[in-house]
Amino acid sequence: MTDRHSNIDGLRLLVVGASSGIGQALAVAAQARGAKVALAARRIELLEKLAADLDGTAHELDVADPRGVERVIGAVGEQFGRIDAIVFTSTVVPFALVEHTDFTTWLHAFAVNTVGATHVLRSALPHLSDDAVVVVASSHDVGRPRRGVAAYNASKAALDELLRSWRAEHPELAVIRVSVGPTEGTEILRGADRDLLAELYRSWAQEGQIPAKMSAVDDVANAMLSLIAIARANPTVVTEIVHLAPRVDRASQR
Repeated sequence: MTDRHSNIDGLRLLVVGASSGIGQALAVAAQARGAKVALAARRIELLEKLAADLDGTAHELDVADPRGVERVIGAVGEQFGRIDAIVFTSTVVPFALVEHTDFTTWLHAFAVNTVGATHVLRSALPHLSDDAVVVVASSHDVGRPRRGVAAYNASKAALDELLRSWRAEHPELAVIRVSVGPTEGTEILRGADRDLLAELYRSWAQEGQIPAKMSAVDDVANAMLSLIAIARANPTVVTEIVHLAPRVDRASQR
């Protein structure tokens, strides 16, 4: 007998940010658990291979492009008939000290991390099924700033406020904000300046901001999928905010 609180068999799922990291792991886990998947991200060459492996569809998408968001959401809505769940994991993390973060970098961070997420949800409204669930990945660093990621943290804090507005104006929607702690197997450091990262890493270590152990990307992905299953199995409640942090085992504490 399948537990309805973990069952996503037949779920029509759109994963935005599926080309790597948590989004990719989530798409793989979702298909293994019986979901039908549509994948969206900028790197279409990676998506097409993954979609072929998962019997899904690949859609090239830069979430900072509003017309692109509308086009992809429309295509997925037409493909599925109705969308049962959306997971938004697209993110940009500009590594720079706050005084070195230029105007263009600020705009791009907010365009992807904040406005991109809300425009996906706005565009998806006409295509969502009854009891649809939207999961948006945020950061566990919101409200606990660390050096070198001001644009990322500020844009995620703004995203949190936007999600509160969505809940206030659309209480019928299950919108779940998932703050994700340090996770192995992501590409968060891709393209970053190595010398700056070394400097930042030293400062984070001094401030106690480096965990002893990171979460496994597959565990994070499956936990997020189970949140969707729980929300759909219990449609009169929604878990609005969830924190996924690395669990420190006892052996590492000795």
